[in-house]
Amino acid sequence: MYKILQYSLPIYLLLFFSSIAYSQMYNSQIEAEINIQQYGNTYNITGLAVNKTVSNQSLHYTLSVIKNQDDNSNTSKNDQKGRFVLEIGEKKNLSTTSINVSENQRVIVLLLIYDDKDTPLGMDRKVINPTEEDLALQKNDSIERERAVNPSPDVSTKPVDGIMIGGIVTEDTKTKPGRDFYKMFDQNYRLNNINGSEIVTIKEVLSLNNNTKIEVLVANEKVLEFFVRPQTEYLKQMADIAVRRVYWFLQQYKERKHTQKYY
Repeated sequence: MYKILQYSLPIYLLLFFSSIAYSQMYNSQIEAEINIQQYGNTYNITGLAVNKTVSNQSLHYTLSVIKNQDDNSNTSKNDQKGRFVLEIGEKKNLSTTSINVSENQRVIVLLLIYDDKDTPLGMDRKVINPTEEDLALQKNDSIERERAVNPSPDVSTKPVDGIMIGGIVTEDTKTKPGRDFYKMFDQNYRLNNINGSEIVTIKEVLSLNNNTKIEVLVANEKVLEFFVRPQTEYLKQMADIAVRRVYWFLQQYKERKHTQKYY
């Protein structure tokens, strides 16, 4: 379904991309949880949320199921979205779906929970028929969870209760060209091995004369916007530019957080 983009990044940038390894904590206030039950080739998937705060919370969620369709790594993506209110200490089922999965077919299930300002608070990710890379990521997540509960005595800064997940790109598009740009950006982002800790959002908004424009946001900060045009080459070029902008923003954001920490 996807093709490698013409406008590839320079080799020296690709080398730097592979070294990004900082992370963001989630699930400390609102915890996201994915429950998967298997019945033969059928999987029942339920997304849940838990309120760990001392006040009621008005929230919204996206439960995504991303399936590899064939050996060429073509994918399909299905999103379920909704708004809800969580009372103090409440655990609530958000959405349930059933899917059929063939043997060795890889499926990613992702649950993201946001507050009313679109700030991501809760996140969970599960993989059906995981690859070796998936298993390694799960192992790293387990280590980080253990460190959060039982930190080493020589660690000066203790992480709060939560999990650390990177490389998330979410979509809020309205037109086919907008969705095409999201797919191009998402593939380019992953091909260049950018595992940024902050969530990247591809958002399409209405503009003048019934036109639309794309906004690329990182940690809810806008790093690029442009008017949508349906030409494939134009969208590919903008996807390449967007990846560059996101990468440099992530670098600056990391340095800014580090400076604030030691100020």
